[in-house]
Amino acid sequence: MSTSIRYLRLYMHQPASLGGGRRAIGYLSQYGDILRVSFEDSYIADPQRPLLSLSYQGSTEADTQRILHAARDARLVRTDGRWPVYFQNLLPEGHNRQRLAAERGCSPDDEFELLAAAGHDLMGALEVEPVPRDETIPDVVRHWHTSQGLDVLEPGFVEFPVADAASLPGIVTKFSAVQDGRRYTVRRRGAAGSVILKLPSTQHPDLVANEYSCYRLCQALGLTTADAQIISRAQADLPEHLPFDEILAVQRFDHLPDGTRVHMEEFNQALGYAPRHKYGKGLQQDWPTMLRVLDRLSPQPVADTREFLARTVAAILMGNTDAHLKNWALVYPDGRQPRLAPVYDCVCVAAFFEGSAAQQYAVNKAIDTTMRALSWDDVAALLKSAGLLRVPRHISLLKEVVRQAQNSWPGLLAQAPAGMAAVINERLRGGVAIAA
Repeated sequence: MSTSIRYLRLYMHQPASLGGGRRAIGYLSQYGDILRVSFEDSYIADPQRPLLSLSYQGSTEADTQRILHAARDARLVRTDGRWPVYFQNLLPEGHNRQRLAAERGCSPDDEFELLAAAGHDLMGALEVEPVPRDETIPDVVRHWHTSQGLDVLEPGFVEFPVADAASLPGIVTKFSAVQDGRRYTVRRRGAAGSVILKLPSTQHPDLVANEYSCYRLCQALGLTTADAQIISRAQADLPEHLPFDEILAVQRFDHLPDGTRVHMEEFNQALGYAPRHKYGKGLQQDWPTMLRVLDRLSPQPVADTREFLARTVAAILMGNTDAHLKNWALVYPDGRQPRLAPVYDCVCVAAFFEGSAAQQYAVNKAIDTTMRALSWDDVAALLKSAGLLRVPRHISLLKEVVRQAQNSWPGLLAQAPAGMAAVINERLRGGVAIAA
């Protein structure tokens, strides 16, 4: 094993209400297969610290400080070559991960290098960089490794982030871009992207049109969504070998065009799940937990819980069986209190079921079976499990959402891909229990 330890500096952009600017909040270190997060003493001791994640939040301030200061908590240290799960969720999946690894010249399994490569363009308000040369690593950070019986370690070299690399969670091929008029530039000279460019695939060439249509369906119900539009291939400086004519350009709500960064986290991070567990523990457990988070912690609990419930109804009606915990997020406009983030990554996955092999989309098909059968009595039971009051009032409002979809969606679906329109119209006509 190498006797050198490598470090990254962890920064977080703060809103003006917390003083603004980029604040150093800790260090990330690697020694062999041990990866550790060490928070700054000043960050730990600050009761008004910008919140990194609900998964690092205790029931009291003292509990939170114990978590942030812990020596061996799995939220802070792993010994299997992977980051603790909050940071695992910052990394891309699939082709996006392969591309990032190629840009860095590292293995797709080297999570330290992947995070270092995309350090200037991560999800939310975070950045990571090599430790400045003139900065001394605090003894408490260095001595943790030796206190575990490891060798005395010398600092190892870490390269700066790749200039135009980005870490965009998800499987679909994505690029981080900045917008200049009608042009979208991926080669952005190291600036963090404020637009995500999403491509279709050879398997689903209508994926862009499908997702764009889903945004329009959500907006017709008054739901808050990310701003998305279809652009032409000529408007983006994507690699030349990509043979698609249409691209979905989605404005980010965590990286704004003026350079402002707003912190966010996926519910997968908030609930402490690894990326591979993004489908969670099932509707009966995760759904009430998410509602409780919004009801108890949001500064606008009524608005956020109602929006959450209406989105769930919309997902059932549109066959969005991929509304997993990495596709639901919290955003922190004031740096401290969670709000429900806008809708993103909404796709009618059910439109892809016809003609597929039994094992293909197996998880999504199982989810769809549950979604189709969900009755109003089931919804009421879940609301009660979440501890929400005035359950009949919630059910009444959700039934109105269904009626609104039945009235407004058919006209919009006339402009959607034909297979998608057929699937959703069947659901609106009673193909799911809540629309019967």
